[in-house]
Amino acid sequence: MKANNFYITYFAKKHSKLITRKGRYNKPDGTPSLRGSYISKKGELVLNYWDLDADGWRNATGLMEIKSI
Repeated sequence: MKANNFYITYFAKKHSKLITRKGRYNKPDGTPSLRGSYISKKGELVLNYWDLDADGWRNATGLMEIKSI
């Protein structure tokens, strides 16, 4: 389970600052992300991931850094 976890850092418009979250590509029960990664209508890169801290799906947009745990 630990091999699928990562830290993701990106600029959150909602908070107007860089944030780092602990996440994974799939929900802990194995449910896959419905969107995965994609390009938004605005032309931005978006990654849909499971936020382990908030226990919910989140979208990271723009430039992001992902580090394996």
